[in-house]
Amino acid sequence: MKPGIQLISFKILAVIITLVIALPFIRSGNSELYGQEYTTCEERLDEADAEYQAGHWAESIELINECLAKSNLSETEKGRAYRLLGLVYIAIELEKEASDAVKNLLIMVPNYKIDPDRDPPQLKKIIDDITAKLQPSITSITPDNADMESEGFNLTVNGSDFVYGSAVRFNGVDKATTYVGPNQLTAVIYGSDLMHAGEFDVTVFSPIHSGKVSNAVKFKVNEPSGALTWILIGGGAAVAAVVAIVVLGGGEDDEVNGDPGTFPTPPGRP
Repeated sequence: MKPGIQLISFKILAVIITLVIALPFIRSGNSELYGQEYTTCEERLDEADAEYQAGHWAESIELINECLAKSNLSETEKGRAYRLLGLVYIAIELEKEASDAVKNLLIMVPNYKIDPDRDPPQLKKIIDDITAKLQPSITSITPDNADMESEGFNLTVNGSDFVYGSAVRFNGVDKATTYVGPNQLTAVIYGSDLMHAGEFDVTVFSPIHSGKVSNAVKFKVNEPSGALTWILIGGGAAVAAVVAIVVLGGGEDDEVNGDPGTFPTPPGRP
């Protein structure tokens, strides 16, 4: 073998050996990156389910939490993760943790149906208890008023126990609603909703099981401004008087010239 070729071969071999030795350390130091790139949440939940079935509670919880830590999870993935987490906590008899997990399950999947072949009786009991307590409630809305015939806007509704699929109702009509979280929703209010002045109820409908409706908060659609109302309605006579003074004469200038500033006497009838 020629010296030049031999030298190149040794360099290539050295690079390969270095990569083989360093790869495990690189991978272990970036395990989260590798997991996000090559392992989906569904795969981790499959592993977590297998660990749960094997009675490896800690390993199952760790895998579930890794899945929940990922961003942009679908509601289906969140629902599956919280269901499995609830089952693990039921198995190790941690009641509070199990209740919290099942509550999050019902927030993501309001109408979750028990599978008698897979779900233990304890899960059904927790679901029934939490369903009875999950009552949507509004604490505030922003904004809480708008001018009549103004343009539409996004209404923010703050409160508690909102679930995925909750709908904001404006004057009893469901509006296009975005679920932000269990404490906030947003809804689209159109200009057509603001055609009449008055106070209108804003409520939240929750689809959980048979459906629940929150307390009502008032939204005010304002009358036209006071000045405009005076000009259009109450100020008509005053405007007419001003026009008569300008056209027919009268005012301060006439008083200076000796004219008392009264309106001219209309001609008598023949």
